[in-house]
Amino acid sequence: MTLDDLHSVLAHYPAMVRPVAEPEALGNAGGNSGVSLWRYLSGQGSLVARAWPADGTDMAHLRQIHEWLFMAESLGFVPIPLQDRMGRTFQEQSGRLWDVSPWMPGSAALERPPERVRLRAGFTALASFHQAMASWSRFGPSPGLGHRLEEIRALLRGGFDLLQAAVEGTAGDPARGHALRWLDVARRVTPRYQEHLKQAASMTCRLQPCLRDVRSDHLLFEGETLTGLIDFGAMRVDVVSGDLARLLAEWVEEDRWARAEALNAYSAVRPLDSSEGVLIDAFDASAALLGVGHWVRWHFLEKRVFEDSNAVARGIERGLERLLRHVSGEFH
Repeated sequence: MTLDDLHSVLAHYPAMVRPVAEPEALGNAGGNSGVSLWRYLSGQGSLVARAWPADGTDMAHLRQIHEWLFMAESLGFVPIPLQDRMGRTFQEQSGRLWDVSPWMPGSAALERPPERVRLRAGFTALASFHQAMASWSRFGPSPGLGHRLEEIRALLRGGFDLLQAAVEGTAGDPARGHALRWLDVARRVTPRYQEHLKQAASMTCRLQPCLRDVRSDHLLFEGETLTGLIDFGAMRVDVVSGDLARLLAEWVEEDRWARAEALNAYSAVRPLDSSEGVLIDAFDASAALLGVGHWVRWHFLEKRVFEDSNAVARGIERGLERLLRHVSGEFH
């Protein structure tokens, strides 16, 4: 994406939304989603223009995400997409979809787990966001757990063999050793994980718009105050348990006290029903099993290239450690 593309997009917006100084290209801001970001100063303050991945979110999905975000406008920490002169919230330019929103101040909490006040603020914000989406709720089985069950079945039907051949055929790769170790462990434990997930995926639960990729990097703070919740590209309808499991694993890890504190903070705003509480463990277990497999497939089979050259080795190593802890029962 070029500066000319950015200016072509911004030409559709009111003058107050256009840059008053040279925009700063941020790449994907350290992520692996394929998004391209530009930060700039405008008459409305600091804004960010986002070019979505060409092979990612389509118009219908992005339009739906934007509709959901407007439902959370009153929260104050969600960046709401700006409208162009025709009332549209995204543009198409050079084969990519673009939108513009406020640049949220603050930085992510790097400690694991974070300080108590930040931990509570983060899970309170997640609960508030989920509460804002509640009018879209309906009941049914979790699409996310259903998809993970299909992933497990595909691995057992020959997926493991395909990955094994791809890994073994790559000599000298720094991620090879941990990938082979994951394959060994995953082959042994997958049958019992499949049975547990089959039961969870058949449960009827409350479904609503969820983030589906909430991480500590997406929660911004200034001091002890939460100032932003960002990155909504993965949003779809599912059960809130998936968001909770994702953030607990990423931010809290195996700290039992912090996990209890986080869930108490969330439940004070949005109490969990019985199925939502049970399904947190199902999301956690399936992610522990499948997370490394995604990195192995992307790197060894699909040959994807990531901006961060260490992302693959780090992702596989951390995911393997998580699976080994999970198998040994350290989380429970």
